Amino acid sequence: MSTFKQLLLILLVSALLYGGFVGWNRYLAPNAATTTQGGAGRPTPVEAAPVRRQVMSSVVEAVGTTLAHQSVEIIPLAGGRVEEIGFRAGQMVDAGAVVARLDSDIERANLAQSEAELRKTALALERARVLRQKNIATKATVDDLTATMAAAEAEVARARRKLDDRTIRAPFAGALGISRVDRGARVTESTVITTLDDLSSVDIEFAVAEMLFATTKIGQAVEATAVAFPGRVFIGTVTEVDSRVNPLSRSFKIRAQVPNPDRELPVGMFMTLRMILASDEVLVVPEEAVVAESGTAFVFVLENDKVKRRKVTVGRRELGVAEIVDGLEPGAVVITRGTGKLRDGMAVTVSETSIGAAQ
Repeated sequence: MSTFKQLLLILLVSALLYGGFVGWNRYLAPNAATTTQGGAGRPTPVEAAPVRRQVMSSVVEAVGTTLAHQSVEIIPLAGGRVEEIGFRAGQMVDAGAVVARLDSDIERANLAQSEAELRKTALALERARVLRQKNIATKATVDDLTATMAAAEAEVARARRKLDDRTIRAPFAGALGISRVDRGARVTESTVITTLDDLSSVDIEFAVAEMLFATTKIGQAVEATAVAFPGRVFIGTVTEVDSRVNPLSRSFKIRAQVPNPDRELPVGMFMTLRMILASDEVLVVPEEAVVAESGTAFVFVLENDKVKRRKVTVGRRELGVAEIVDGLEPGAVVITRGTGKLRDGMAVTVSETSIGAAQ
């Protein structure tokens, strides 16, 4: 036999062997695998769970920074020398509490002088009125003294206000910061003595994408967490929504208010937030029940001790469950464990650990 015929025979035999191998894998191997996996017709053990309804929320995540509900820098209304510092850093004070006092000798003297002028004018006016009743003094004299009396009262009020300005008070209740001046220092109307923060609640400012502008509303719930408080979730609500979208970042700002009765949250802390946009009741299955293949999602549904492969549309995922938008009905039972060895129509038996869940 010639060498060409030998090569041709070898190629023919190789083609027959390859064709037989492909045919075996395509048509006979699945049946053999089913027999092996099913134990010669025995049902395949699996775990199952029912399709159920659950409230699921649409959320958006963001990061933000805490701000005091009210915050001011304490600045004196007049210049002078500090005589008294009446607080310590971190001290809680009520509205009107004394923060510091400035020297007030001159203002006290001015007030005493103004009060003396007022008493003098009042006595003169009283005498003029008596004389007027006896037709000794003219009406013009009484009118002039009445005007002088009004000016003296205004001067007393002005002097008293200047004296009061020497005492620096907290405009609202809150926590005072570190003192920035010492006793004996001279201050002006622009000197910051300390800060005052109302921490009964904190505002958290954050930004979200402009696509959420129409769905963001005042009153929506917010969940905030911080690294400094592991395991803690602070619940708040949206109180302010900016009316403008930043043209550079294509986002807009939101402020949420979080109660802080124990004053645990300070100003400037970094927070991670989840803003709940909407909540509704949907159909869900355990996330492990959903099998993805070539961009398509499907589940195995238990029907009369056999499984049926069913295509589904998956929506949101949350805490180990997946929303089923289309493809299942309430009460259906889906396979959660053992899906990798299942095929459409295969007989199965639900394990004892999931029988109760499947019913």
